[in-house]
Amino acid sequence: MPCANCQTRTCITGTGEMPAGCPERHREKFEPQDSEKAFVEYAQQIRDKNFDRLTELIEYAGFMEYTKIGLAGCIGLHDELRVISGLLQKAGFTVSSVMCKTGSLQKKFVGVPARHRMTTQTGYNIGVIACNPVAQAFILNREKTDLNCIIGLCAGHDSVFMKHSQAPVVTLIAKDRSNGHNPASILYNFYGDNFFSRRPNPKGAFQYNARHIRLVDILRMIRRKI
Repeated sequence: MPCANCQTRTCITGTGEMPAGCPERHREKFEPQDSEKAFVEYAQQIRDKNFDRLTELIEYAGFMEYTKIGLAGCIGLHDELRVISGLLQKAGFTVSSVMCKTGSLQKKFVGVPARHRMTTQTGYNIGVIACNPVAQAFILNREKTDLNCIIGLCAGHDSVFMKHSQAPVVTLIAKDRSNGHNPASILYNFYGDNFFSRRPNPKGAFQYNARHIRLVDILRMIRRKI
């Protein structure tokens, strides 16, 4: 499906020619239900208020009439987990939280070489206890949560957790050690412009680059384009 490179965006505009392979060509026609209309109205209200993600989660959970929220956290974000848990409880939800090291499963028992039991190949301190996203999901399933939230699980661990979670899952914090847990930030700076060919905010990115770019960077870009 060519959505990533689509120029017509007929799904939004309702006009223009659909590109080959467009899923819009074969979509089924249906009549909106009352619940769908209500959600559309709710979503519009959220956009108008320009909420941060945590507030949006609280509003969404309230709209869906969820009462019990599960938090699956990374040990490296234990303080963030504590703060988020407190805020959700203050908002009136029952909160169940479980850390990634639950079960205390030693890495040597799952085949991790001794040289990688204390640090990763990239040098991060991680300890001898293995992360256990399956157990995190099973524990929150046992707690019968209405909605589960990921707090900084590693890439891959988060997908395993989602696979085994019975409740729907929302990612509150996506782990990115190099960018303050904001993976999209790389797309909005010099590297995003020149290595990802993306400039979502042309004026902002251009002004930033103009102030910070060095002569050697310009020469490298010229050589790269040549």
